Amino acid sequence: MPNLRSPVVLMMIAIAIILAIGVFLAMNVIQNRDAAETTEAPADGNFLVNVGGQPITLQVDPNTRPNLADAPANDSPRPEEVATESQPPDQQVETATATPEPTAVPPTTVPPTNVPAPPAVEKIIYQSYTVQQGDTLYSLSQAFTTSIALMADKGISQTNLVPGTTINIPVGNPQYCSGRGRPYAVGEGDTAFNISQRFNTTPEDLQTRNNLDANYTVKIADIICVP
Repeated sequence: MPNLRSPVVLMMIAIAIILAIGVFLAMNVIQNRDAAETTEAPADGNFLVNVGGQPITLQVDPNTRPNLADAPANDSPRPEEVATESQPPDQQVETATATPEPTAVPPTTVPPTNVPAPPAVEKIIYQSYTVQQGDTLYSLSQAFTTSIALMADKGISQTNLVPGTTINIPVGNPQYCSGRGRPYAVGEGDTAFNISQRFNTTPEDLQTRNNLDANYTVKIADIICVP
């Protein structure tokens, strides 16, 4: 008899363990189902769903469960993304600014200083002379720096040579030839060539001293400078 009880006891214990495990598993299934129903259908009828990354609460009839279809993904870029893609990140937008044109400043004009020009040196001056007995125009041209042509040009003729009469004889001004030589009164028949021979010089020298033209022209009754 003792030998028969032992297998029965062991069988009963095994059955009890199997039943306990079955009860435990059944309770877990029931608890998980209740938790899922509580999450899907809250008591207040509100559903918390995630749309586009944003949590949204839906109020529905607790007796009717809505079927939510997955929204198609919107792959179109946002406006700010389009603007960002159209412009390289390293490109700087340059704002056109109007550069003001420089204002023209009128030049400062300094009024010229009125410096009086040096007085022109006259070629001819007059020398007072008392006519002597026997004077002629030729003798006067030899005694003074003048010529018969120059005296005639200034209105002196042989009839004016009355002894005792004072006349003004036109003569060459020494200051006119200062630094260039001495004055000479050009008479009739004079040329730059014969004048240069008389004063032991050259026509080119007379041209330089008196700024003569290319033809070395000298004028009768004029005053030139000679060495």
